[in-house]
Amino acid sequence: MKVLAPALGDKGFQMIANTQQVQVATKGNKIVLEQVRQLVEIRAEIARLEKMKVAVTTEVEKAFGVNKEAKTSEFTTLTHNAIEFARIDWRSRKGIDSEKLALEFPEAFEACQKPSVYSVIVSLFK
Repeated sequence: MKVLAPALGDKGFQMIANTQQVQVATKGNKIVLEQVRQLVEIRAEIARLEKMKVAVTTEVEKAFGVNKEAKTSEFTTLTHNAIEFARIDWRSRKGIDSEKLALEFPEAFEACQKPSVYSVIVSLFK
């Protein structure tokens, strides 16, 4: 079992990884077994829906005449039988260029790293 735990160092948090493989098992019941199977099915359905979302979004963007490179569209509203049913809004947000920060200001990049520890349920069904 990989153990990742935040440890307080001189500069804040750093990650310590213990790569020793230790398995600790316990018995599960039929309910939990079924819940793990449901998780597998749900994850597959989410993946399928995400692919469908991309395909449908692409088609709707074609109707708007979207130019992704220029970040523009030929139309702002779609209508059917004189009823407006969809609008495209162009929005902006600020982000951090992590690669540039790491290359040009490596000390600042390291100082701003924030550890996160989380768990993932991994199905053993094949």
